[in-house]
Amino acid sequence: MIIAAVVVLALIINSTSDPNAKYIGLPVDPSVQQQIVGVSDATLNAVSVPTGVIPPNAITGTALTSGGKPEVLYIGGDYCPYCAVERWSLIMALSRFGNFTGLQYMESSSTDVNSNSPTFTFTSASYSSPYFTFVGVEEYNRAEAVVNPLTSAENDLVSSYDVCPSGGSGGIPFVDIANKYAVNCGAQSTLDLSGKNWTQVAPLLNTASNPTAQLIDGAANTLITALCKVDGGLPASVCTQSYATVTLAYTTPSGGAGQQSLALLTLVREEARWTSSASRS
Repeated sequence: MIIAAVVVLALIINSTSDPNAKYIGLPVDPSVQQQIVGVSDATLNAVSVPTGVIPPNAITGTALTSGGKPEVLYIGGDYCPYCAVERWSLIMALSRFGNFTGLQYMESSSTDVNSNSPTFTFTSASYSSPYFTFVGVEEYNRAEAVVNPLTSAENDLVSSYDVCPSGGSGGIPFVDIANKYAVNCGAQSTLDLSGKNWTQVAPLLNTASNPTAQLIDGAANTLITALCKVDGGLPASVCTQSYATVTLAYTTPSGGAGQQSLALLTLVREEARWTSSASRS
């Protein structure tokens, strides 16, 4: 009983000390979402790929498709602070090719590094696009409990492609772009959003000189470039922009990482605790 009381007290303290916790699970305000998806071409072109952003790696496999379109698979967890950062860029990138509905506010775990990072969850979200199908799997909730076990097909993709070019498991977030490119070695940057809320981060994204914008927008640019390569350069209004033609990391046929990827790997902070989970065995 004493242990239970301590746990309850800890939860109360965490909740009351985080003024943004009350927004978790609520629909994203349209004005906030518009600030993410409405970043101008001029801003993205000016940002390009700044130092500190790790592009997706090239992978080789049977084309990953769904509904007759290339599939983009995201696997993460609501608790994960690195997933928290990646979602901002992924939403920005995919919104160049389609539209999200049903996005909800989320914060990363209050007990992990970069605690309470403002982000979103794909749990109840839908995505429509003439170019891509998006599958967003939040395997874990904010308490690190498995709530959406992976399918056998998803487990196979993780086993095959969620591996750092230099070796070892990449952990989450994992983003597979049609089995052609993958975010497979942790988040694309070391950006720390803890201590901020959504309405503090979103307005920054259209200012190319802002450090937060540079990392979120820069990661989005690398994702947009990968998406354009996968779908044959459509829509042209996006894929002919300079931000959609940036240099991506690559993996050589022998399995080693390209020089650009290796140079940036030291910046990666991985969230790999899930690799020991029985749900993935």
